[in-house]
Amino acid sequence: MPLMLPTILKNLFTGYATRLYPVQVREPFDKARGHISFSEDKCTMCGVCALRCPSVAITVEKKQNKLTFYPFRCIVCEVCVHACPSEAIDLIFKWRPSSYDKPEEVYKSTRLEHLRETTDAAKDALASKEDK
Repeated sequence: MPLMLPTILKNLFTGYATRLYPVQVREPFDKARGHISFSEDKCTMCGVCALRCPSVAITVEKKQNKLTFYPFRCIVCEVCVHACPSEAIDLIFKWRPSSYDKPEEVYKSTRLEHLRETTDAAKDALASKEDK
């Protein structure tokens, strides 16, 4: 016990050794990997990101216009960010909040819906011209 006395006294009169997490959030250090996010208005549902993802964290269903992202499978390797031809995937340098379950994020491409509406309108216009 007498050998521990200096350590005990030092710990009593110094500050905390750790952060008070909910109150003091640590800023990410330089070049830290955070998490990726998808932009629904830029995505064309090409599926390149799903093909390149080594951890199979992204699945694309073109017929349903649906991209599913499993964030807890993601290893934040940035392969999908660099592979995306439409630059719809961004890397955010803040960590994802913790979670008790393993959520999945579902995205629907608004750009693809707009393109489909435009092509359907063009097909209708061509069909009406052919009928005349």
